[in-house]
Amino acid sequence: MTKSWMKFLLKLDSKKRFKMRVIIEKILKNDFEGLEVQVLLWKQNFYKIRVWKIRVIFIKSDDENIIEDIWYRWDIYKWL
Repeated sequence: MTKSWMKFLLKLDSKKRFKMRVIIEKILKNDFEGLEVQVLLWKQNFYKIRVWKIRVIFIKSDDENIIEDIWYRWDIYKWL
């Protein structure tokens, strides 16, 4: 099953898609060097990374990180 954030990435141009792919790989590998990670205050264990006008929301744990959603700013917070 394709997640909604995967469909969103397909709509981006190739340069942005490549950049987002690198960021997603870093998140999944728990390598946050060079990324501006912020905590979502109203959700426990939820974090965000800002890339241009796009926000990457993920759940951080010791074992693995899970990408929750990727969407444009403001609209992404309506669904959390």
